[in-house]
Amino acid sequence: MKNVLVRYGELTLKGGNRRQFITKLIQNIKFRMKPYNDKVELIKDNNSCMIKVEDDYLDRLLADLQTVFGIYSLSVVETTSWDFEEITKKVLAMAIESAKEAKTFKLEVKRKDKAYPMTSTEMKQKLAPVVLQNTDLKVDVHNPDLKIEVVVKKDHVDIFHSRIKALKGLPVGVSGRGLSLLSGGIDSPVASFLTMKRGMSVDFVHFMTPPHTSPEALNKVFALAKQVAKYNYQTFNLYVVDFGKMLQELNHIPNQTYKITIMRRMFMRIANRIAKRDHQQALITGESLGQVASQTIESMSVINETSKLPILRPVLTNDKEDIIKISKRINTYDISILPFDDVCSMFVPENPVTKPRPWIAEEQEEAIMWEPILDWTVENEVKKFVFHEGEFVEDTNWSKEIEKEEQNPEQATE
Repeated sequence: MKNVLVRYGELTLKGGNRRQFITKLIQNIKFRMKPYNDKVELIKDNNSCMIKVEDDYLDRLLADLQTVFGIYSLSVVETTSWDFEEITKKVLAMAIESAKEAKTFKLEVKRKDKAYPMTSTEMKQKLAPVVLQNTDLKVDVHNPDLKIEVVVKKDHVDIFHSRIKALKGLPVGVSGRGLSLLSGGIDSPVASFLTMKRGMSVDFVHFMTPPHTSPEALNKVFALAKQVAKYNYQTFNLYVVDFGKMLQELNHIPNQTYKITIMRRMFMRIANRIAKRDHQQALITGESLGQVASQTIESMSVINETSKLPILRPVLTNDKEDIIKISKRINTYDISILPFDDVCSMFVPENPVTKPRPWIAEEQEEAIMWEPILDWTVENEVKKFVFHEGEFVEDTNWSKEIEKEEQNPEQATE
């Protein structure tokens, strides 16, 4: 069996909420461990936890744990009793094994339990000469090839030589639920990922306009949601909205330079309706300030007016290069650049307004019959898919619940 030490990092600073945050992190870790059945065992501690795993599953477990927000770092550790002779043997064995690739080393000792009979300095003074005498390693306290750490705890000692960086952030689920407008491009999956990093579980909504948008474009959206699923909460939802009737009506606004602005205002209204029904507390978009015409501060302000929920824009200040870098790291980039257009990219007017005015946007909406079409769209053109055990399954009860709400609006409100 191998031992993997999981450090919590930021969670240890959460004061009175610390227990709640750590409990959620442990739940998320256990969820990631479900496929291992009896191959792993988790032991909780105050500022960390230890996972015992069979040797053959070590690499796979480390990869899975690196997708869990809230984990600061990981180490594969050797554990031993307080017996100093045992500690010496473990340190020397680790040094001999690592000496095949390293030339210099540094030894660090930390006593978390001060009851141990030797001080940290005394332990180093006894351990370091053993390594020097039995290997070709030389001491380098500033930039060593190998750093061996010895941590004395209450009932055992941990010994390790590397710290694997993890995602950090907060455990998904401690910051409520958000609804991300997933377009199929590069930005929105990255925005969703960054929102998860701050502890919010994320559901998705996608707007399609068949036959103008192809089935392949919709498949791309499902693939993107599935790719970021490993960072998300245990289960989540993807709502697919047929925006076709509304798009036809938008062709009748008098000032076509406002088409994208009005389209996004409709997106927000529909997303608010969905969020109200399924209890999401915020909307999430991949907008980056100044990147395109609909992402100027004036455009965002006019679009914001239609949302009762806060709109989170995690990539607001990132340039495209930054966003692409993150998308490649989370493996969404290659999916996002597949040549299947979304509704926004297909219907951008030739000269979209970059500084829309709210009263002009309202005038455009007054010229069309958007309200009954929006009601129709929410009631009849939204499909809900639940991601469970690695696959999306349509929730056919979603449409039935909407019908029930329409028949009993007072009961639904209660």
